Amino acid sequence: MDGPLPLVLLYGSLAFAAVVLLYVVLDRTPDWGLLGLAGLVELGTLVLLGVAIAQVGDVSLSGGATVTLFGYLVAGLVLLPVGFAWSLAERSRGATAVLMVAGLAQAFVVVRVMQVWPS
Repeated sequence: MDGPLPLVLLYGSLAFAAVVLLYVVLDRTPDWGLLGLAGLVELGTLVLLGVAIAQVGDVSLSGGATVTLFGYLVAGLVLLPVGFAWSLAERSRGATAVLMVAGLAQAFVVVRVMQVWPS
């Protein structure tokens, strides 16, 4: 997976988590701006999935590494929507913090994808 996309997605996920932390500190509930930022992270994850699908035949992944790679990418597509659903359903500071954890988990998923993909 060549190029800057994984790093941009990693930094975008961390920036999203930082913005959500600000929302938690200010006791604000998620709004359309936060949803748009999450949408950009989701779009980046979807592009990363497409790149992985296109390049997986060109690299040699050992054993279950292919399943692990795509498992992480699919999990990355699910994390933020589930976090948003939770935070919009409960509308509390704690539920907004769940969205922050989802953003951090998204960053972890990108790190794991970069580790699984051979250099």
